[in-house]
Amino acid sequence: MEETFYDRWLRVEDKVREAFTNSPVIARDAETPWVATRQDAKVKLMIARERGFPTMGSIVLKAEIPSGWHTGAHAHGEESMHILSGEGFSLIEGRRYPWRAGSTLQIPYRARHQHFNTGPEPVLYVSGMCLDLEEFVHLGAVHQFEYCGPNEPGFDQSGEAAEDEYLGDRRVVIHLDEVGTDGSGDPTFSLEANQNQHYRNLFLVVPGNGFKAESVAITHIFEEPPGYHGGRHKHLEAVLYVLEGEGFTEIEGIKHRWQAGDVMHVPPAMFEHEHYNDTGKAYRLLRIQFGIRFWFTDIWPEGYTSRRVYDEQGNPLVAGTLR
Repeated sequence: MEETFYDRWLRVEDKVREAFTNSPVIARDAETPWVATRQDAKVKLMIARERGFPTMGSIVLKAEIPSGWHTGAHAHGEESMHILSGEGFSLIEGRRYPWRAGSTLQIPYRARHQHFNTGPEPVLYVSGMCLDLEEFVHLGAVHQFEYCGPNEPGFDQSGEAAEDEYLGDRRVVIHLDEVGTDGSGDPTFSLEANQNQHYRNLFLVVPGNGFKAESVAITHIFEEPPGYHGGRHKHLEAVLYVLEGEGFTEIEGIKHRWQAGDVMHVPPAMFEHEHYNDTGKAYRLLRIQFGIRFWFTDIWPEGYTSRRVYDEQGNPLVAGTLR
């Protein structure tokens, strides 16, 4: 019988599993080149399908704004950003929002935005987008209005100063000294798989902090002290940027070592995984959440809901000190 489209459909799962088996897990900062674009003077593409990562349409970028410079002005799908170092402000739909190291910004879908460095040092930031997914469903678009370049005189008076941290009914920025460790504002925190998962959680772009994020959000900072490990669990795609320190993640029995500046990608395969700090210094991980994962969880909770992993005696493998 001649092969049909249906015969190819029957091989899809095997093709997907093969991609998971052979894909990279860590995007190494030291091995990822900087490039210049119309939007950024220096930027590197860390996680994307074109980098070989079997994502659910997610993208992670890392960029630098030189002292005395601004990015281009553009609009695209929803974006979540975390300022790693430096200080400045963003123009979002003509309103000016100041930020500093540790601030997290949530750019609404198709909102025009631009970022300015107002300090003496370069600004470094990491961001998450869903352009690969948006392109797949034929909704992808990036509109460029201005190019990156040196700031002009009076740039710091651009736009209208925002009265608060909101754009309409959507919060767009939160600073690190405003975040808390109370998970009551995060609907995923009550899941059994997330209980006793980390030594310390800081909550960033979550509903309890006034945010409305659909496709992407930088939601947490996870901290583990020296000689500590997180809980073992499994779920769909996970993306973590290493803010500080180093350690390793065990995925399906294979250890993947990482250090500050790297990005970790756990593929959407319901793989068991656990993070370990076997060093003498604490580490901090920045969680970048992509909403398509929860869409699939909702349509098939039996297969895709986050789950705690148990040992042979039926005890949950939760966070704790290394033996």
